Amino acid sequence: MHPAKANYSRIRIGPSHENDRLYDLLRTYVQQPTRARTVTEIVIDPDHWSAHHSSFAFKDQDRIEKFDLDDEILDEAHIALQEYARSLALDDKMTAQLILRLDRKQRQMVNTWEDAEDSREEVNDKFAAAATLLLFSLCENISTLYIGETLYDEMLIEYMLNTNYKQIKSPGLQKLQHVRFITCALSDEKAYGNIEILQYLQLIHRLPALESVTLEAIEEYQAYRHFFIPRTGNMRKLKISHCDISGNLLAIIISIPKSLEELKLSLGGLWCRDGGRPLVRPYQIARALAAYRNSLRVLDIDLDFVVQETIDEWWDVNEDDNSNNGGTESDYDDYGRGRLTSDQAISSNHKIGSKGEAKDYGRTIGSLHDFPHLTHLSISIITLLGSYDNYEPPYRLLKSAPFQLVNALPPNLEYLCIYGYVRGQNPDADKHIDELLEKKDEKLTKLQVINGVDEHLPSIRDIFGTDDEPREDNLYQRETLDLDWKLVQDV
Repeated sequence: MHPAKANYSRIRIGPSHENDRLYDLLRTYVQQPTRARTVTEIVIDPDHWSAHHSSFAFKDQDRIEKFDLDDEILDEAHIALQEYARSLALDDKMTAQLILRLDRKQRQMVNTWEDAEDSREEVNDKFAAAATLLLFSLCENISTLYIGETLYDEMLIEYMLNTNYKQIKSPGLQKLQHVRFITCALSDEKAYGNIEILQYLQLIHRLPALESVTLEAIEEYQAYRHFFIPRTGNMRKLKISHCDISGNLLAIIISIPKSLEELKLSLGGLWCRDGGRPLVRPYQIARALAAYRNSLRVLDIDLDFVVQETIDEWWDVNEDDNSNNGGTESDYDDYGRGRLTSDQAISSNHKIGSKGEAKDYGRTIGSLHDFPHLTHLSISIITLLGSYDNYEPPYRLLKSAPFQLVNALPPNLEYLCIYGYVRGQNPDADKHIDELLEKKDEKLTKLQVINGVDEHLPSIRDIFGTDDEPREDNLYQRETLDLDWKLVQDV
């Protein structure tokens, strides 16, 4: 079906051969705006945008002084596109860049291309970013956004920041509810994808309808952003699944929402670029979660693949974990001074990793007894009770947990699932579980379901082994997502 006649619910900005369809679609949307209302999902897969491969940073090389805006284009639909771009009231530079990209694409489409042949791919890539910007504005019902790796286009990034902070006249994405950071189609399925996580989060965290953010199979490799104003995001649900992220950065990510209701966190399952495992301490996550005592309802957490270090006996909560998120002058510049002020104005100023808390975590995530709204808890045994003293059974706890399990669980817990527990392998763990079963009716009166006690539910560590990286024949299989274009009648 010709794009001018098709109604889409999902649009993908990816392979360059699809850009002609995108251009035709934009022409239709500016002339028939109601047609854009059917779009609810946008997929950005910039790994298909080829220009960044030749120069790494896919940064805008357009120079304003050399702009050659085509005033001789007589195409009515294209003129409507130009006028729509001007109506967005972006700054002069961005408006000129946007129209230039549209004009160059139009010349490609009507075979009046005069520039060097080897610049065609770059024009397509720049048009893809421009089309994304326009779709964010035209499609007012976008509820789900997928963002892939290698998003380097400066114009698009600046527009998304301006939209997120409402620094433009008519910001887009006002109905966006769900954001998912994804590995791209060209990525190695055996390895984690790599994005600048905090930069990506700063593109969307303040959007008014935002509900959930998902990261799957992502690592933080050589991240340069390690600063974020806490308690500023509107998302209420975070899912960080099978990732490779250090405890310091995880604490910052978890501390971004104003009010967190659901957290799913698991680490491990794929190969990382430099081998090894991220440094993660359960108390780092616990301190970040402390701000959400009165909002957290669902917690699903498995850190066992990264926190079981029997030779590392002496780490404790008093060590300097550099997770206080204080920031440096360079951090403030990267964040943007004006945006820093805007986020500070809405933040509750909860300090990540505050050591002022008297809570004793030991080698565990600590007691969850002071989470009155937490009704569903799924947790791995080492995250819950602490490291084991050996890599093979029989085990003992390397250090005793600073609590009795039955007293450390949320008072209104209804559902409990324990990953990685096998009765008889660790007498210390057995003692905690036995006391829980004995006293649960007295102390946890709302608890209806306990899974992982009578049957073994494998933890990430059980599934992927105890080596620094899983074997090639035992790697995590990413969730299968349909990210292709979708017609309304296919919904």
